[in-house]
Amino acid sequence: MSKIGKKPIEIPQEVRIEENDGYLKIKGPKGETIFSYPKNIFNLIFENGEIKIIPRSQELDKKTKALWGTLRALLQNKIIGVRQGFIKTLILQGLGYSAEVKGKEIYFKLGFSHPVRLEIPQNIEVEVKGEKGRFLIYVKGIEKEEVGNFASKIKALKPADRYHLKGFLYEGEFILTKPVKKLGK
Repeated sequence: MSKIGKKPIEIPQEVRIEENDGYLKIKGPKGETIFSYPKNIFNLIFENGEIKIIPRSQELDKKTKALWGTLRALLQNKIIGVRQGFIKTLILQGLGYSAEVKGKEIYFKLGFSHPVRLEIPQNIEVEVKGEKGRFLIYVKGIEKEEVGNFASKIKALKPADRYHLKGFLYEGEFILTKPVKKLGK
């Protein structure tokens, strides 16, 4: 049995869920999203403000057990997303580096010969705060996967180096620094 899959998911009062053939339409204060699940493998039972995910067959193979826990975690993330949303915070530090949002694009100066431009996806909001060498970039949205993917796409432009910590870091990320090589006599 799946330890995670057996746990029921609480439905908050402000979240509405409509079930169609193999799809759930989830609406909340932050927006709405659609969740699809394999109807031929799992049943969803709605009772007492909770959702329980139950496999159709009594004999569980390895694939069904893994899918059961994954399905529950994905549905939980959808409900949390439409209720309160997800935020990923990046720190851009380095002398001469900057970030700026213009319309549906974000512009970076990262020490290259040209500014780097990234288009912001449709369901994502980006906010930039900071000045002179240290900027905080907030990536917000209702889909956890989309927020994480866009944040990693930004970080891949200029990951923080191990010598001076210039570039992008996630908030709370620790990078073990190396000492700068010194010239010998």
